[in-house]
Amino acid sequence: MRVLIVRLSALGDVIQGLPCLVALKESFPDWRISWLTETPNAALLDGHPHLDRLFLLDRGWRRDGAPFHLANLSRGGANAFAVWNALRRARFDVAIDLQGLFKSGFWTFLSGAPRRLGHGGTRECADRFLTEIVSRRPTFDPAYPLIERYLDPARHLGADPSKARYVLPPPTAVALAEADRLLGPRPSPQPLVGLFPWSAWPSKNWPLPHWRALAAALAREARVLILGGAENAADAAAAFSDTEGAEDLVGRTPLPVLAELLRRCRLVIGPDSGPLHLANATNAPKVLMLFGATSRRRSGPWGAGHRALARDLDCQPCFKRICPLGHFACLRELAPERVLDMAREMLSESPKRSSLRPSFPPKTSS
Repeated sequence: MRVLIVRLSALGDVIQGLPCLVALKESFPDWRISWLTETPNAALLDGHPHLDRLFLLDRGWRRDGAPFHLANLSRGGANAFAVWNALRRARFDVAIDLQGLFKSGFWTFLSGAPRRLGHGGTRECADRFLTEIVSRRPTFDPAYPLIERYLDPARHLGADPSKARYVLPPPTAVALAEADRLLGPRPSPQPLVGLFPWSAWPSKNWPLPHWRALAAALAREARVLILGGAENAADAAAAFSDTEGAEDLVGRTPLPVLAELLRRCRLVIGPDSGPLHLANATNAPKVLMLFGATSRRRSGPWGAGHRALARDLDCQPCFKRICPLGHFACLRELAPERVLDMAREMLSESPKRSSLRPSFPPKTSS
């Protein structure tokens, strides 16, 4: 059986789709399983031990801040045509749309697979490209964990969901060396704590003054790393430059290096975002996620020993990028002292040990 998984973006969702891949491959070792994604996720999937082939769709039309520049459109179009040809030559038996958008449904159709699986009732009429509906649960059902939703197609194909777990590609020698260089030659006697304050949605982001207060308090009892992308460098410099004991590594950690640094942390704190799900997927640190616009039950960290912290206001979760009420109270009123107490409690517990069949975190309100 030749199976194609289609999950083009975003980082956190691609990560949460990995247990589906693992469940399929470990249930059916003879199946050849491929994945189609966009180039920013290549480092996450390239060399994955459960993946037989990776297809990369180049987002050429979004380069250099000129989304409709003719040269960018030309590069993107040439890549799309090459990917389409490669998919057709692969002669897939089954294609799985894990994303449920028009673009993913269209690529599921373009794969040429006679069986095309996915969820019904998705946005942008994506289910029109499918031949089999695995479930009609609402896309944003706040009570149904996203990982379980991504496991629905695996169950439909007869895979054993108890085999689902997080597996990442092994770290490269370059990533190991760069992580060693960033952390220095001598391990700190204090626990390593990673703070990742940013996500793509403003409605998920805890206020930076709160992060600054948390970093200053934790730095007295732990080694604190401030992590983020290059686009966050200016905010990091403004918020943490004079925070004693907090090490600013923002913009200095490509995805493989970030994964290795997260693997070495005892605790990672941040919003519902790709890097926090990456920390969860390393099966090493404990993860404390702070929730605003999204649902802790749907997107909370997977596994024992993690926590998901939220205010539980009547307007949560709204699933909006910008607070529709304009007050951002769900995160603005989540006190740094509450997060600090939870972090200290988690650091005092025994180090996390991953389980093959994780449970979901309990609700934690402030």
